[in-house]
Amino acid sequence: MTAYLENEAVDIQRTFDFTVNKLCSNSEEVEQNDIFFAIKGANRDGNKFVADALERGANAVFTDGEPGLTDSRIYRVSDVRKTMATLSGAFYGFPSKNLKMVGVTGTNGKTTITSIINYVLQRAGKKTGLIGTNGNYINKRFIKTVYTTPDAIVLNGLLKEMADEQVEYVVMEVSSHSLSLKRVYGIEFDAAVFTNLTPEHLDFHRDMNEYFTSKKMLFDSLGRIGTKGITPAAIYNCNDEFGARMVSNSPAERIAYGFGCGTYTAKDLDMNFRGMKFSVLVPHNGEAIDKISVKTRLTGKFNVHNILAAIAALKVLGMKYSEITEYISEFEPVDGRFNLIKLANGAQAVIDYSHTPDSLQKAIEAIREILDENNAGGRIITVFGCGGNRDKAKRPLMGAIAAKLSSEVIITSDNPRYEEPLSIIEDIKSGITSDNYSVEENRELAIQKAAELSKKGDVILIAGKGHETYQEIKGTRFHLSDKEIVERYC
Repeated sequence: MTAYLENEAVDIQRTFDFTVNKLCSNSEEVEQNDIFFAIKGANRDGNKFVADALERGANAVFTDGEPGLTDSRIYRVSDVRKTMATLSGAFYGFPSKNLKMVGVTGTNGKTTITSIINYVLQRAGKKTGLIGTNGNYINKRFIKTVYTTPDAIVLNGLLKEMADEQVEYVVMEVSSHSLSLKRVYGIEFDAAVFTNLTPEHLDFHRDMNEYFTSKKMLFDSLGRIGTKGITPAAIYNCNDEFGARMVSNSPAERIAYGFGCGTYTAKDLDMNFRGMKFSVLVPHNGEAIDKISVKTRLTGKFNVHNILAAIAALKVLGMKYSEITEYISEFEPVDGRFNLIKLANGAQAVIDYSHTPDSLQKAIEAIREILDENNAGGRIITVFGCGGNRDKAKRPLMGAIAAKLSSEVIITSDNPRYEEPLSIIEDIKSGITSDNYSVEENRELAIQKAAELSKKGDVILIAGKGHETYQEIKGTRFHLSDKEIVERYC
């Protein structure tokens, strides 16, 4: 039974002597003729709920742990998460085999890249599905999400729904958690994009090597020969130290992008706060090198990388360069990603989701580069905090980066969750050796203080929460929007 269930060719209805109603990993959702998967998570062990699932009517329970009871309906497998992914695919008819799938992974840039690809495909008249941090979409219909990448049951159900609605292309963010926890196991990707790798989620992954290895699973899983009219492609950032290593064992075609390297190479960058333009050396008719011009409402070098990745993926999907550049020129910045708001006093605010050391550094550097390039001598005032119950090691690093690269820093609260905000702030302060910072725990007051400190030509970077419209404190989410707060000063 174990080997059979971990074979992706499994036919779920022929495997069991009952008609399967649905699949569950939460015993409270179990009904008659359901299959229950006893998943051991960080905070809850599904094996403690096996008896409850059986009592509610589960006709099969799968576990790789010890539920503490014996029952003919309990099946022990070597990896229950992998089994859940395989049976989820089987239950929904392996929908990814009928969809052209693009997965985007990396520490930063996933949301912007997937959004660009999805937008261009839709403008070209294609039916699309989008899965990621800012929500899931079937064409333009919004579906609320909890995780960047849903669990295997939800994901396969969502892909089946997309296939039923004649979606042709699915673009999704693939988190390191989803790869490690087998949420995307068995999903047939046609192209995968790697953005970058910097310290993040080290509260989940033991070290950078484990973080790297989890990301690499996506590229190792690609095929060598495509079955959907697409040549499988492993697309990677050649300016990132992990780029070439990330795709080193991938059987798919390897396509690099970056500044001064790669199949897609950026040149002649000209940018300001309203957008940027640059040239890209691109492959043409297989071998020859051509040059295309890109004009975009996005700005910052990090967004050049994001656009290059999107161009490469769209070309793999069969789009023409003329269509790609036309539609990219129309694309608006993603909500919460380097969004610019002008204040009444002549200063500007940038709202950005940057919540890692690398993304915070890139956001501040982008502002400085734009100010310098346009001969503007304004100050950079950075407002940020760090999330609670997450990787503590990044807090002093972010404090050091903010203080070094900004004129003024206001340290505040992010989503403290179950930690004390002032304790998090002390961790941030421990990395700062200068005196160009102040503390205001209340995030709204911190933003107000930054606005009052600012003058014409200054830029206020409000980092960490981006698109979020809440602040999570002690298990409760209170309404809070950085954008709404800033707009009071417009």
